[in-house]
Parts: sequence; C-alpha cells; structure tokens
Amino acid sequence: MQRSDLTRDDGTWVGLSLDVQTRHQPELCVFSAGPRLLVSQLSLPVLLAVVEETLQGVDFWRTDAYRSFVPPLRADVGRALSGSQQRWAHRFAQYLSEAPGSPLHEGRWLLSCESPFQRWRPSATSQAEYWKSMLVEGHPGGYIDWFLHSHSWEVLPLRPMPGPGDSRVKAYRKQAREGTLPPVLLWWVSGLDCHLVLDGHARLAAAIAESVEPALLQLQRLRGAR
Repeated sequence: MQRSDLTRDDGTWVGLSLDVQTRHQPELCVFSAGPRLLVSQLSLPVLLAVVEETLQGVDFWRTDAYRSFVPPLRADVGRALSGSQQRWAHRFAQYLSEAPGSPLHEGRWLLSCESPFQRWRPSATSQAEYWKSMLVEGHPGGYIDWFLHSHSWEVLPLRPMPGPGDSRVKAYRKQAREGTLPPVLLWWVSGLDCHLVLDGHARLAAAIAESVEPALLQLQRLRGAR
C-alpha cells in the first residue's frame, strides 16, 4: 500500500491517500442483493439490513460478531501522538493495511481528519447532546431514519456503546480531560447513508461523557477507484 499525505494550498494537513494494490478481497465488506445488505467480517455476518421499499430508512440487526482490527491503544501512545492527526492517520493506516478484518481492498481510499459533523452542530448544543443525537440507537436491532436524517452523516456503532461507568470508558475519560484521547475511526458506507464505527466505541463514549469534541478519522473509498 502506498500512502500520500494530502494538504491544502496553505500546507495544512487534511488526510492520507491510500493506494491499495495487493489486497484483492476485503475482509470487512458490504454485500447487497436488492434491498438487503450484509456487512461481513472474515466471513462472519456483522450487520444485516433491509432498505424500506419507500426508501425512507433501513432496518438493521447487529450480530455482536464484529471485532476491531486495531489493538488496544495504550495511554502512553495516546500522549506521544496527541495533537497530531497526521501521525495517528499513519498509525491507523498501518493497522488497516496489515491487520486481519479490515475493509481495505484494491483501489484508492481516503483517510481524512475532515468531516461534516461539526459544521452542522447548533451553537447552543453541547458536544454531549450533539454526539448522542448522531448515534443510531438500538441493540441488537434498530432503524436508520433516512426521512428525518437524510444526509446528516449519522454514526452506527458496530457493537453496543459502553456506558460511562465502563472501565475502558473511565480510563479514556481521563485522557479526554487531558486532551490526549486517540481518534475514533469511522467508515463511510453509502449504502447505509451513515458511518460505521470501526474502532473507538469506548473513546467515543468517553468524549460524550466528558462533553468534549472527539477527534475523528474518516475512511472512505474514493468513487471510481479500482
């Protein structure tokens, strides 16, 4: 895999271009057959979904089979890389390329720190309120509402979100207060019109509990890439 840093005209880093040539089959992938969608990881069903005939939403069912391909991120690593989305992006790109269970396959991908979320957050809404509203609720089943939330870039966890008292969340809450919380890794899936949380469920829960803006890295396959 070839990585290329992407910058604006002023030199500001905005993301990584990932040119994948050797992985012909994704190990985390989306299958579709008419209105039905299946997200599978290493041949195990992770998420089943059915698009409504009226195209107003999607019913889904999670199987609890999803496992993150990112190893646990130690606090000292968080402190060492804090404040550098670029360094975190290169770290996550390595996991995406080398670890089993990743969605990467042949083509060109973008791993970006830019997302539409914060541009649309009402100024009177706290970070906790906003991010709670962006999470698609329901376990094991739920509903993605395309009618009320069309193009709102909602976030669908691939496993249940841990509560504020979870041991991992407690540890990450301290990092959130210190400003060293690692980014949450999201994957944009156009067939669901939402982001899937690939890694960072506990980190996102910690950011919500502390009402701070979570750092994000968003993965998407570029249209027309082969």
